[in-house]
Parts: sequence; C-alpha cells; structure tokens
Amino acid sequence: MIVEVDNLVVGYGQRALIRNLSFFIPEPAFVAIIGHNGAGKTTLFKAFQQKVEYQGQIKVAGEDIRTLTNPTTNGLLSYLPQKNIVSFPIKVHDLVVMGLFRKKRFFENYSAADYSYAAEVLEQLQLSHLIDHDFTTLSGGEQQLVWLAQLVLQDAAICLLDEPTQQLDVYYKRKVFSLLQDWVQLQQKTILCITHDLLNLLPLQGYLLNLSKPTPTLEPISPDTVMQNQEFLESARQPIGS
Repeated sequence: MIVEVDNLVVGYGQRALIRNLSFFIPEPAFVAIIGHNGAGKTTLFKAFQQKVEYQGQIKVAGEDIRTLTNPTTNGLLSYLPQKNIVSFPIKVHDLVVMGLFRKKRFFENYSAADYSYAAEVLEQLQLSHLIDHDFTTLSGGEQQLVWLAQLVLQDAAICLLDEPTQQLDVYYKRKVFSLLQDWVQLQQKTILCITHDLLNLLPLQGYLLNLSKPTPTLEPISPDTVMQNQEFLESARQPIGS
C-alpha cells in the first residue's frame, strides 16, 4: 500500500475542514485533489507533512507517518508549494542541482557528477537552453518546469504538488500534466496534485478526490467523472466543512 488515509479529521480551532476522510492508493498513481476553495486541499498536504494536528491515521509505505522522522527530508515525500519565490539571481543549473540536498552531508559541495545529472534532467524536460539563465528572468511557465526538474532530482516516492499549473498558459499546463503522467508511468512515483484545471485531466490516467463532496472517495479519471465533478463544483455554493 503506497498511501492509506483512515478517518482523517483536520481543522483549525473549532472548524474542521476535513471530516472522516478515508482512502487508499495501492500502487503508484496520479491523484488529482480537487474541491472548492476552503475544502481542505492544502490542509490535507499539511497533515502529510505533519504541519497541522489531526485525528485519524496517515500511512505511507505501510508506516504511520507520525512515527517517521522527517518524511519530507528523508526521501519519502517531496513537496512543491503554490508559490516558490526566489528573490536573488541564481542560475537554473544551480537551482536544479539543489534537488540532491538529501544525499549530501552538511556543507558538502555539489560535484561535477551532480551537475551532469542536473543537466541530463533539464535535457529530458527540453530545458537545456535555459541551463545558464538567471532563474528570476524566466517566465512563470519556465520557472515551474525548473522547479519540477529539481523535484525529479529529489527522487521521492510520493510527490505533493499544490496547484503546479496555477497561472500557467494552456501550453505549459498540458506540458506539466504530461510530465506528471510520465513520472507515474515511467518512474513509478505517486503524485498527489491539487488542481482546479479539471479539463486538463481528461487525457490522464489516475484518480480524482473531490474534497467538497460529503463523502470523498477516489474516482477513476474518465471523461464522465471529470465532467460530473466539474458540474458539481460549478453548481455547489459552499464547500463541505465551511
């Protein structure tokens, strides 16, 4: 079992955003986490990272995540937030190679082999032309792909992505989702991806988890389930738990 969530209750103060959520992912898969604003999508990720108190249980690779030491730094989980801001000049090559930080001792420098691997990943993502560019000068879509390249180097079994296509144009949205599908199929990664871009899910294989529904369950992605959930989110006024 890759991920198992059992009777999860998460909230802030007296307000529960997630109530009695249970689901399991038996094998590497892409899971789109959807729902209205305030439905608890980002809160679910915070629970995975042990950044918010919760009731119930979250297991990854058969282990209660509470018993694991630093799951986001030991190679089990990786996380890409909605916004990753870099306010200082840094070359794309230098930013991507930092994805190998888990494999380095404190103050250990990155080697020529590390930079070679980073360059290889950038080439695979068709980003070689940006390798020596200042990251802060790139477009939003280019920056997001560079962050995803860094995530590849982290090589975590489970990747948590919080709206990775937010504010991207149609070209980059499709490119990002195609990349995520490749991670699952070719590298056997499990991707949990918060998104509002339901129509871009149509060509993908995987599951939907709609946290705005009274009893969220994993639904196989298909044209029917995508459109049904799109209509549900457009018609429902308030998210469950608000």
